[in-house]
Amino acid sequence: MKWKRFGFLRHYRKIKIEGFNLSNVVNKCIGRGISLRHLRWKTPLESTVEVSGEQYDELKRAAGNSYRFTVIGEGGAFFLFKSMKANTAAITGAFLLGALIFYQSIFVAEIRIDGYSSISEENLHRTLAEAGLYEGVRKPEDYGAVKEALYDEFDNITWVSIFENGQLVEVQIAEAAETEEAKMSDETPTDIVAGASGTVETILPLTGNACVKKGDYVSEGDLLISGTYEYQSTDYSRGDEIFTMYSHADGQVIAKVPLRLTYYLEKNERKLEKTGSSFWGIYIKIGDAEIDTAVKMNRYEVSERSERTVLDIVRPIPVTISFIKIEEAIAKESRQSEENLQKVVDAAVRQYARENFDDGESISTQSVEYTDEAGVIRAEVMLEVLQDIGVEQEIDVKEDEDEAESGEKDGNDEKNDEEVQAGE
Repeated sequence: MKWKRFGFLRHYRKIKIEGFNLSNVVNKCIGRGISLRHLRWKTPLESTVEVSGEQYDELKRAAGNSYRFTVIGEGGAFFLFKSMKANTAAITGAFLLGALIFYQSIFVAEIRIDGYSSISEENLHRTLAEAGLYEGVRKPEDYGAVKEALYDEFDNITWVSIFENGQLVEVQIAEAAETEEAKMSDETPTDIVAGASGTVETILPLTGNACVKKGDYVSEGDLLISGTYEYQSTDYSRGDEIFTMYSHADGQVIAKVPLRLTYYLEKNERKLEKTGSSFWGIYIKIGDAEIDTAVKMNRYEVSERSERTVLDIVRPIPVTISFIKIEEAIAKESRQSEENLQKVVDAAVRQYARENFDDGESISTQSVEYTDEAGVIRAEVMLEVLQDIGVEQEIDVKEDEDEAESGEKDGNDEKNDEEVQAGE
């Protein structure tokens, strides 16, 4: 009797009863003390009712074979516990999923940088990575070291802000306004002189008088475009005197400038020849933890490693899985061919040009001479570089006028001497 009181709380079944004279079933339940709940008559031949789980079989015996019973639902604490026990895997999976979602939230999935203009995004990402902030890393507790790295690497960064938005880390920077170097006023008298020695290829005077032509060889410091003009006044009251006018010379002088580079190259090249022996390993990285079985298993003195990535994701947590193939090899040396030497030299010259040439400068001609030395090959590279060699040089007007006056005085003295001799 104790459990009957709480039968519906522990376990009950909602059933559908079909048959004639359904009221007889209700009367039999009353006679046998079977508790019914939520009795509903849908049609004269069908009704629904709830009965406790312990009395369900007793109800079926009381009704006999004249009626059809169909369980359409179950409930109660016992049934809920039983269902949870049957779905342990689903509950465990839900728990693990929640744990994974929480775990992945402590890693950086994306880095977004805003506010840069003169700095390339690639350089910014590289600096962030060197400071420990990259996609897939655990979120740092403090971004002070990252900010300090940006300030140290880029002098024009004046402000850095880093904040998190879930797995997204946003980096905002501000750059100092570019300050242009003070330029001479257009009224300042200047000449254009050669900043380097070379053969003139093109000269384009915008202001001033060209003093050289194409094909002329000029040395550093030679006058290319003069800002000094001599003219005769149209004012006849001033006589036939020649006057000097100064201007701000401007223009472009492109010349072929010789350049000599020397590189020392290895005489022999090393090649790995595979023996045919190999084995497979696996590389797994989850978050900051990583396992590389190939490193521990490798016993070859010389080997070649190849990697095939089968999984590389960032969300919900950073996971990388790769198969590693280690192949045994033998290192052999052979003399480098001239073709390989030329490739190495060409790459070195291109690198030099990227690091040292200004915009608009280019290589006109290139020749290489190889010389064998002890253990190495010396490559002498002769280049002709097309570059603008013109640089501004301010004219010292006072000195120029003093020289002119001195010359004029010497001329007058000679003239007076001639007049005296003629008088005698």
